[in-house]
Amino acid sequence: MTDGTSTEDTGTPLGAMRLGGEASVTFRRRYPTDPANLWDAVTTPERLARWLGPVHGDLAPGGRYELRMGADEPGSDQNATGVVRSCDPPRAFAVEWCFPGERPSEVEVRVEPAAGPREAEHHAVLVLVHTRLEDAQAVGYGAGWHTSLDQLADHVAGTAIRDWDARFTELLPRYRAAAAPTA
Repeated sequence: MTDGTSTEDTGTPLGAMRLGGEASVTFRRRYPTDPANLWDAVTTPERLARWLGPVHGDLAPGGRYELRMGADEPGSDQNATGVVRSCDPPRAFAVEWCFPGERPSEVEVRVEPAAGPREAEHHAVLVLVHTRLEDAQAVGYGAGWHTSLDQLADHVAGTAIRDWDARFTELLPRYRAAAAPTA
């Protein structure tokens, strides 16, 4: 298991990967915004489209969704689909995650106030846990979620959203290295 303490050039910790058996990736990121705004950024379709991709469907528990991460085309092989498992506004939601060619997995997102009363007003923490992965998927999802959460940081800060492909290409070798067995 990697513990997420490795950092890359910006100082953002790599996500923690648990490999072997049923793999997972976990991120814990602090954002310079209040919890309500962060919740809105990760649950409102108009805002999700700015940093992750257009989302379509019924976003209530039990509803089916389609997240279009490439072209905004229904049924594309770049789209994730699934069922909304739970939603506890403004704290947490969980979805089934189905990507073409992969077995279904689970993504849970939690939004928490930052520690300390003064911090909580101006900072929030997002915890993302992607479970039920195969080892090889954990490496790719580690780099992919890391890239997407960097884009969320750009969105929340009101800065230009960095290029997903370039950032993913930069991060993938670091996740591969973190997953490599040590002698």
